[in-house]
Amino acid sequence: MAELDSVSDAAQEAAARPPKDPFGLLLWLLNSAGTLMIAAMMVLIVTDVVGRSFFNAPLDGVAEIASKMIVAIVFLQLPAAIHAQRMTRADMFLNRLAARAPRTTQALEAAFAGIGVFVFWVIFDATLPQFLESWEQAEFFGVQGVWTLPTWPIRLAILIGCAGAGAASLVQVVRGLLRAGRPA
Repeated sequence: MAELDSVSDAAQEAAARPPKDPFGLLLWLLNSAGTLMIAAMMVLIVTDVVGRSFFNAPLDGVAEIASKMIVAIVFLQLPAAIHAQRMTRADMFLNRLAARAPRTTQALEAAFAGIGVFVFWVIFDATLPQFLESWEQAEFFGVQGVWTLPTWPIRLAILIGCAGAGAASLVQVVRGLLRAGRPA
């Protein structure tokens, strides 16, 4: 049992350190920005709860801001999760297949990652015109005269996240195909 704990601790320590490769470092920085946004959102929510409960003075727009922040956080942290192969999945089938046909499993993994590249391209392609429009027209969300925030930073986070996730998925495609082509 102690061996499992030490392996787990070592894996956690390795995951906490910045990667040495430039692409991994960039994705780690995006992930860190998402983590900082989580901390900011927690401060915002706690401030609202304290203001509401003790001073009868809630902050305006906390729910709306938090909902937009969650979207940005997901897209900023997604590329690092893909790159580190930490996406949640049911791999019971893949584990059984890997025992019998490892090259087929790698090809299947590459195909899944290829679908990811396509999905992130579609999201990027759909978001880009919305980002440009929100930038050019200075689009805001909120209640005019009470509080407003621009929408373009959220859309930019989606674009950056899709580009990073698509690139990370493309790396997974290449890795999977190289492994599938290697003799067992």
